[in-house]
Amino acid sequence: MQSSDIQDSQRSGVILVTVGIGMTAVAAAGAVIAADHMALAASLCGPVASHCVLCVASAGSLLASAGVFGSGLMLLRTTPLRQRARQATRGLDEARQPVA
Repeated sequence: MQSSDIQDSQRSGVILVTVGIGMTAVAAAGAVIAADHMALAASLCGPVASHCVLCVASAGSLLASAGVFGSGLMLLRTTPLRQRARQATRGLDEARQPVA
């Protein structure tokens, strides 16, 4: 893996984490709106009846933001793992070399 690939992976990870944070803020605003909606229309949406599209969309957007954030963290986390794996395989390659 080239160093530019590692830099691209880190850049993508940072972008995904940033987008995930933004999506979480939007999902939180949607959750507040959905909670107000459930308080105003408790007989139509909420604990008595099944939830409407607004409530389900709010929960879905929160799950999507968690997925985007987690993907970004995984991209940031894999860079040190790749470097350790590369060092470990170099050590194995050196150990397999026949001694003259």
